[in-house]
Amino acid sequence: MIVRHVDEKTSITDILDAEDGDGVLVDRAGPLRYAVIPLDDDLIDYLLERNPKFRADCEAIREEMRAGKFTTLDDAEKLFG
Repeated sequence: MIVRHVDEKTSITDILDAEDGDGVLVDRAGPLRYAVIPLDDDLIDYLLERNPKFRADCEAIREEMRAGKFTTLDDAEKLFG
């Protein structure tokens, strides 16, 4: 298990990059000092879905799709054979 010392500037990306498959023990100064985070696909999905940059990228893609700027699966298959 990885022990990760964090502060308010530590990004979730830094924590996920350090993860080794056994989870992460987050150590931070303050009354709620430790958190054990067993990282699995569901938790990673949960964190990604709440990431502001990821959400903004998804919204930009939705806007392009609403504007008709997309290729259907059938068209992509024809294009790439």
